[in-house]
Amino acid sequence: MIQRRKKRRYPGTKRKPRRSARRVSRKIQVRRQKAALAAVIMILLLAVIFVVISKKAPLQENQEEKYYINADCEAYRPQVEETAARYGMSSYVDLLMALMMQESSGQGKDVMQSSEGKYNTKYPQKPNGITDPEYSIECGVQELKYALELTKCQGADDRKGIEYALQAYNFGADAYVSFVEEKQEDGWSVETAEEFAKMASGGKKRSQDDPYYEAAGPWDYGDQYYPEHVLRYYQVFQEN
Repeated sequence: MIQRRKKRRYPGTKRKPRRSARRVSRKIQVRRQKAALAAVIMILLLAVIFVVISKKAPLQENQEEKYYINADCEAYRPQVEETAARYGMSSYVDLLMALMMQESSGQGKDVMQSSEGKYNTKYPQKPNGITDPEYSIECGVQELKYALELTKCQGADDRKGIEYALQAYNFGADAYVSFVEEKQEDGWSVETAEEFAKMASGGKKRSQDDPYYEAAGPWDYGDQYYPEHVLRYYQVFQEN
């Protein structure tokens, strides 16, 4: 038998490791799989973020655009219609309902918040002084009618006239209309409403922590954005 001679290894030398082509190929494949997986995860994450944002945006828009008169207020519609007819206010029933929605949402006894008006002669003229919803409606219809007449509103579709009358309802018609006329303005604006509220409050500002600061204006008197708030519920203008 012929014996093969072993290769002589000299001191200080090392055998170079051999890498098989299969092992190298396997490592490359693993790296590619990891990169592909990372890309898929990133795409899925971006897709989830996009879906969340796209769902939230329409919801906020719908909440800002859609306002309805609730069932508690609608329960008073027959009484409002009957009272409005007696005072020649039938064309303003929807406006009266919108006003009630803004004032009380149909809650409590003074549903039109008309206790402090001049037509309340039976109950204390203080907030929520009226304890009879029917009487609150009676006073509220008369208050609004007087404000509409004083501001020379031309009808249920006269937006400018209705805005002016609504602010007069909230502030007190005589004082507010006199103020606007002295300023030689031709109706309601946020600027004149804030100016009147500043005067009527004696220059007292609401604290910025007061929830009414943003919702009703900076001055501690009434709602300086009252027409905008009521007209959210007024279907006549929403349909047009």
